[in-house]
Amino acid sequence: MNKFSILIIILILILITGCSSNNFEIKLFTPKSFTPDQSTPIQMKILDREGKPVKGAKVSADLDMQGMSHGDISMKMQETGNGVYVGQAKFEMEGDYTAAIKIDYNGEKWLGEKRFSIVYNKAQ
Repeated sequence: MNKFSILIIILILILITGCSSNNFEIKLFTPKSFTPDQSTPIQMKILDREGKPVKGAKVSADLDMQGMSHGDISMKMQETGNGVYVGQAKFEMEGDYTAAIKIDYNGEKWLGEKRFSIVYNKAQ
């Protein structure tokens, strides 16, 4: 293998490593069940790459039910302190959802996904 090929491989590895770094750790907390026509709290804790709480970010999430096309549930998340952000969602159906999370923090924009499941609250 010549020196040029080795240089190309090293550059590709550096690019792959840089692109795969994750700027934030998101911990999503959702209730196991919901009550129709009532708001359900969705909470997330956002940490930076050093594990410190992210404070003062603009955070939003779009919830989409997997395999269905009845529209997204959009939420602007409100900061409650210590890197915790909370939003309210009104679910119509139980099932598997994907939360597309957008974070804008100190000019840095990030988009990621988390998945969760929720069922109808049968205690009503």
